[in-house]
Amino acid sequence: MVSKVQFNGTRIYILPEFTLCNCIDILRILSSCLFRHPLISAAPHGLVMGVHGLTTYLRENQRILAKAIQFPSSSTDVTSIVVDGWSFIYELYEESKLPWVYGGEYKAFSSCVEGVVKAWMAVGLRVYFVFDAIFWKGSAPELKIPTLISRLNHSIIERSLLFFRTSETSRSTPRFLHETRMIPPLAYYACLHALYEIASSEDTLQVHLADEEGDPYAVELAGRLGAFVVGNDSDFVILNSGKYAGYIQLDDMLWAVPNSVDPGSGDEDGEFRIVKKTKAKKKSAAQQGIRRGLIPPEHSTDLTLSVSVYTPAALASHFKIPVTLLPLLGALIGNDFSNQSSTQRNVQSLFFERQLTLSQRLSRVGSTLSGILSAATQKRKARHQVGSVMDLIDRSVHELLIRPPSTMASGEIDAIVDRIVNATLQYAIDKYDGDTFGPDGLWPSKICALHRAETCRLPGLFSRALLLSTDNEADAAEHNTQLPQLYLLYISAYRSGHLQPKLMDILNTGTFWPRLFLENPDAENVARSIGRPIREWIYAILEDAVGLPEAPEETDSEVEQFDTSQVDEEDEDELIDVVEEESEDDGTDLLAPLRGELQKLRAPDEESEIPASVISQSRSHIPPRPKCVIEYIRRGTRVAPESVTVSDISELLVSSAFRGDSQEDWTPLPLRSTSERMSVFLHILHSRTVALEELPSEQLMCALVLRWVVRVMHLRAIESPSKEREKEKWTRSEAGAFLAFYTSGGHDDNLRTMPDPGPGPETTPISSRSIQLMAQVLMAIESIHHLSQVLLVSERVPVRVHTLSGQTFHMLLAQKGLNCRDTLPVGLWDACTEGLSDTFAEERQVKVKKSKVNGKSIERPPVRKAVRVGAAGGQFGLLADLQV
Repeated sequence: MVSKVQFNGTRIYILPEFTLCNCIDILRILSSCLFRHPLISAAPHGLVMGVHGLTTYLRENQRILAKAIQFPSSSTDVTSIVVDGWSFIYELYEESKLPWVYGGEYKAFSSCVEGVVKAWMAVGLRVYFVFDAIFWKGSAPELKIPTLISRLNHSIIERSLLFFRTSETSRSTPRFLHETRMIPPLAYYACLHALYEIASSEDTLQVHLADEEGDPYAVELAGRLGAFVVGNDSDFVILNSGKYAGYIQLDDMLWAVPNSVDPGSGDEDGEFRIVKKTKAKKKSAAQQGIRRGLIPPEHSTDLTLSVSVYTPAALASHFKIPVTLLPLLGALIGNDFSNQSSTQRNVQSLFFERQLTLSQRLSRVGSTLSGILSAATQKRKARHQVGSVMDLIDRSVHELLIRPPSTMASGEIDAIVDRIVNATLQYAIDKYDGDTFGPDGLWPSKICALHRAETCRLPGLFSRALLLSTDNEADAAEHNTQLPQLYLLYISAYRSGHLQPKLMDILNTGTFWPRLFLENPDAENVARSIGRPIREWIYAILEDAVGLPEAPEETDSEVEQFDTSQVDEEDEDELIDVVEEESEDDGTDLLAPLRGELQKLRAPDEESEIPASVISQSRSHIPPRPKCVIEYIRRGTRVAPESVTVSDISELLVSSAFRGDSQEDWTPLPLRSTSERMSVFLHILHSRTVALEELPSEQLMCALVLRWVVRVMHLRAIESPSKEREKEKWTRSEAGAFLAFYTSGGHDDNLRTMPDPGPGPETTPISSRSIQLMAQVLMAIESIHHLSQVLLVSERVPVRVHTLSGQTFHMLLAQKGLNCRDTLPVGLWDACTEGLSDTFAEERQVKVKKSKVNGKSIERPPVRKAVRVGAAGGQFGLLADLQV
């Protein structure tokens, strides 16, 4: 334990015999959590998106900027809302208070999703969910990569490190688990399944997967429908399009049950109202049937939903600037694109004194823009004239600088202006040139709900191979007949939810971002050990079928050397996953001149839309350099890029001894018959056995996941023999526990759907070994599911995430898988262990302490003393809970 002594009035902490590395890690993380993010307990997932400080500003000025609207269940009117899917997932999992540390309570979460959406529909809302396709729109994605890396480091890596550097007793307390909270990695799958289940029987719910980032798509969709956007991203009050009705914050929702009798209403016809005094205690909000947030009161039918709506017009009017200049306002204040600087200095640190609050920064930028525009309208003062938007940006930058321009390096101001221009352009949304609004204005083409086929950007991601030419006209003709089939199949799969948005990053920017979660920081990252061998096949299949982006000319050293402290000035605002941006609005578009600059800034291959005329083009020569995909995974205690070379699919098949393939008359794998695709799928996973092929489809995924992780851990122990690698291997009891967990359907009677946070520790033990096994399982599930989607066989291998409970898996592991194999479906265990009998480790014995009583040795289990987190009461109180 940590000891404390007083010396000359100074409190001194004496640490136990940790290694120096562990002490430095702990102090660094505590400093990050306690000083940089003081509201971390209020926002455990900690992903701040949008304009820095704008959400806080909106709340502080709610009476001025917001308009209150009610949706009673008795109303017959139908109002459309567009929901930011990832904001919804983060907010709902947080509000539901479901345990996260076990890997996710996906069955209970699916029930929460269903309850909230049906409550929305009950008050007359037509709901449109939007999920992101890619992280960025393609214009200068390097602007946002450092921001994403910084957020992953703060929200996942550092919290995992703090978790595993804390004693098992301390890290099991509700306070610690709340402050280190993470979003379970498969929550998206559970949410999507619940939404599609509802949409199959209700016509008031639709699910849209965006062509690119979700924010601009959501606002464009809302502008087409005349709808509100519901989310937790302040960019929704900057973006604007068409008949966009405004932005509703998820955590500002208020559910209420109308009272049949209004106490104290008195005589409504007179001038006075009778006030009744009572000694009775005032009822709580829950007793009155009132609940703030997403989740409505339980067992209530006649509900009223109250919300506050923020509109771009109201915000612009408040700052006395045109609506079309809101994107510039956001860029100057600071968003995910303007927060980085090629001069290794935060741009906003040059604009604002450190003592300024986020709201004061907003007011300063707003008054600066308003002052420049006001002075420009005075004809007598010619020196104040603003000739273009570029002049306005240049003037704004010079006005906001807190240092004299003469003290800055040569070209630094120009670099700042360029950064602001790029950050402003990220809000651009193309204007709708049609006349039809509402649901009838959607789906102008079969492949996109908002855009025509020649302007939709999505087909271009699946047709890179078609844009290449070849000298062999016969091959080109054959390829031109296959490619339209391929991208139509992939587009259809994506629109129907059978192709994950994460796969789109591979096609768009040649990057991949595995979902990181709680795992042992001293072990090799599961994204590399478990997921990468599968992803190498995914890259090869996609390259052969539709083509991947060319390998970048420059290295990623700039990204690796990026100083994450540059983006530490994030606001305690919105909480969603890594995604966002862009905008525009009605009326005169003052940012239109910047579009010409955008074309200069974009790379030539950015314009990858695929008009019908492109179908006739032929394939070009093979690129001289091998292609690669940059994976952003955990390397030690930080997220770092790693380059993975894309292999030739035919070479992979030959080297892996795949039988039944012919080099003549080559056909891309996704276009082959279902039986051939399933054979390749099972071959890649080393599970092409008779017993496994005979399993029912609902048992295939769990069998493939178990066989994969058991085999990978066994091979690692063979390649590098050591005690640590031998301990990584699975035991038969652990394998039985996993199969029982996956096939049980997640029905644990002891798990509540929405548990209240109690004072005591979690009932199920939180074991480091169980956490690591769960991390391997989660990565294997996602990777295998991605492979099945790329091969278009996902319907043959359903993932069934919505039936799983991570707490059940931990409980079965704690019971050493007792009698688990007896409850498994017939033939499942044999199919999972066929050919893998020598890959399991010996069962581990539970160590017990021995003591002597009357000269006789007896065994007793170890007893841990309960330790309260933060007992020291200071900012380093968490150190008091550390044990050797």
